[in-house]
Amino acid sequence: HIIEHLNLPEEVKNDIVAVYRLIAEAESRVHGKTVEEIHFHEVGTLDAVTDVVAVCWLLHDLAPEQIVASPVHVGCGQVRCAHGILPVPAPATAFIAEAAGLTLSPVDVEGELVTPTGAAAAAALRTESVLPERFSIKAIGMGAGKRAYATPGILRAMIIEPVE
Repeated sequence: HIIEHLNLPEEVKNDIVAVYRLIAEAESRVHGKTVEEIHFHEVGTLDAVTDVVAVCWLLHDLAPEQIVASPVHVGCGQVRCAHGILPVPAPATAFIAEAAGLTLSPVDVEGELVTPTGAAAAAALRTESVLPERFSIKAIGMGAGKRAYATPGILRAMIIEPVE
């Protein structure tokens, strides 16, 4: 309902729906319910919707030829969420990775480094899984979440150009 009423290009809305479809399908498997019965907890909050909208709109605006999602570092241990304490990667994150063929890479950092929303965005929006063997970097963007880890949790995006 929220997405349908946004004043955005249809391509952006379609990408947002694709991200949320992956989340809904994973949550449906986690809870043993149909997609129609799923209630979004953390991923349905306004800040989560804003994150997905912002990523989809930005990619639409940048219009890259390809989007590469390299292996996603997931951390280890447990995470506390609306459903209680869950293993990392959270079940929905694992189901998204399985369904979309997203490569997960566990690292020795206690905590959840990728959420179901992040995994779904990477899976739904990528066009490639492997970086070119050689490339030059044209621009870099980085951001960090609010959680404090022994190793910084940073998301880096780069605009690259393959080099022959």
